[in-house]
Amino acid sequence: MKPTLLPRLRGRLAISASILALLVACGPAAEPVTPPPPVPPELPSAAPAAKAENPIEKGDPQRIDEDVKRLASDDLGGRGTGDPGAQQAAEHVEKRFRELGLEPFGDAEGNAKGFKQKFSARVGAKVEAPTVSLAKKGQKAAKTPAPADVITAEGAQTGEAKGEVVFVGHGVTAPAASWDDYAGKEIAGKVALIVDGAPKPESGGKNAEALRDFKSVRYKLRTAREHKAVAAIVVVAGEELPAAPESASGMGIPAVVIKRSAAKALFPEIKWDDAAVSSPKAAGKPKALAGTELSVATRIEPTLADAWNVVGRLPARAGSKTAEEYVVVGAHYDHLGRGGTSHSRAPGSREIHHGADDNASGTALLLDVARRFSKLADKPARSIVFIAFGAEELGTLGSRHWVEHPPVPIGSVTAMINADMVGRMRDRTLVVDGTGTAAAWPELVNAANAGLSLTLKLGAEGFGASDHASFTAARVPVAFLFTGVHDDYHKPSDTSDKVDIGGIDLAATLAARLTQAVAERPERLAFVEAPAAQDPHKGGGGGGRGFRASLGSIPDYAWQGKGVKLTGVRPDAPAARAGLQAGDIIVKLDKHEITNVHDYVFALGDLEPGREITVEVERDGKRVALKIIPAPGR
Repeated sequence: MKPTLLPRLRGRLAISASILALLVACGPAAEPVTPPPPVPPELPSAAPAAKAENPIEKGDPQRIDEDVKRLASDDLGGRGTGDPGAQQAAEHVEKRFRELGLEPFGDAEGNAKGFKQKFSARVGAKVEAPTVSLAKKGQKAAKTPAPADVITAEGAQTGEAKGEVVFVGHGVTAPAASWDDYAGKEIAGKVALIVDGAPKPESGGKNAEALRDFKSVRYKLRTAREHKAVAAIVVVAGEELPAAPESASGMGIPAVVIKRSAAKALFPEIKWDDAAVSSPKAAGKPKALAGTELSVATRIEPTLADAWNVVGRLPARAGSKTAEEYVVVGAHYDHLGRGGTSHSRAPGSREIHHGADDNASGTALLLDVARRFSKLADKPARSIVFIAFGAEELGTLGSRHWVEHPPVPIGSVTAMINADMVGRMRDRTLVVDGTGTAAAWPELVNAANAGLSLTLKLGAEGFGASDHASFTAARVPVAFLFTGVHDDYHKPSDTSDKVDIGGIDLAATLAARLTQAVAERPERLAFVEAPAAQDPHKGGGGGGRGFRASLGSIPDYAWQGKGVKLTGVRPDAPAARAGLQAGDIIVKLDKHEITNVHDYVFALGDLEPGREITVEVERDGKRVALKIIPAPGR
């Protein structure tokens, strides 16, 4: 009712009452009632019973704000796995779980369970100083560059090698772009001498644009290895060397990077200042430096760090027939620390990457949902497990560890609800992905939105670059809450002042309602294979984004062995039709040997949609060859 109508209505009521009084006064007297009616006894007036407030419906925006600010604070330094800030973040979540009265559901601590589940994560590399020595015929002493003039190359493999030096220009083999620096020369058993950067052909056009993608040192090492070189030495354009490798994942050969001045001293045969060397307009022929023997030795070991999932349980109500079934609510608490990794979108920055949206926001939502459930007088029909995952940014390591080492049979987990980047809600819009992993998800999600008036964007696919993918691979129905990527994603500028606390509160209400609906549902959700996404978001997608061709395979980024292990394949995709399956280890794709995920990415870039190739996998200790026809990428 509009406030401006109230005075007018009050006036009308007063006039009506006056007229009624006058009519009564002018009319005949009322007949007395004989006998008079008995006076009813005075009874105490009973106030209507107050409706109990449902804790599931009541958020705590102040607590959400406190959690986001704490996790994204300078004190926690970006919560990089292996850094003190990540451990402090885990301890913050554990403290909250204790305050809420959740049961510890992590590893055993003495005779009881604790909240933390510990695992080991590869966080970097220990790189020893490389050795380089060049012996030439007719020279008594070998030449070695000064230690400050050489560094181990990104993608180098631990090992020692020696051989004749062959200059191969920019070290690119790209027939589709009309460029091959190795054409016509056999370099098996030799050392490839390579110019850093990408060639710039005189013709320009699409070939020049395509060749810009061939400048990475990892690509150069992989190509040298495929041409059977035993080692590689990359020469930078000036006197500034790149940073030391951060990953021990190698491309199969020892390799170093040297300064231009060091290259001039070691290899004067090459006219380093000539434009035909530094910026050739066409691919040259490989040039053997006769009478040379270069020895190279590199050593890189992975650096491991302790990491933790923080796990609390709210047990089901006593006597429930589904008490031994579980609903998991999860979010990752780690971020990028001070950057300096390939994941950062601020190259070279060593500032704190605060990760307020990614994923202090999701962790705060997780804690708020746990708080709501902890206040329920009547516990749910299914037990609920709340998990703050560690090391998500390193490849969903924490969730993979939990799925592979669950405290209960993974088959007893009936659903997983994941929150990752829920702090930048725009126009009351919330993405819920994974709704194709169970037939009932769309109805449940829409019902959970009743009265919230959120604009929901439902996606079907259950895979993607967040922790729910680990559960999808284990055939658990998943729902992934997400508010979208923004320009601060994976930058130091992802700070708490930019987070929408009210939006997190709304998303937490939907998540809590959805969790309760799944927990109380008489029948458990049945997993179904979801189709590949047509509109992928945060790092998720259909396995072909950015590539001309797609296979529909799901790599296991936590795999540390040789090759690329698959966590699964998308239904009705080339990989599935070819017979690939979860657990297969891809060791060869078309003509390319696959030693790690970097090899796999480069090999995908060479595929053409519709051209049948052979993929070789290791399965149950045997090598199996399968035919596959790549689909167009997206």
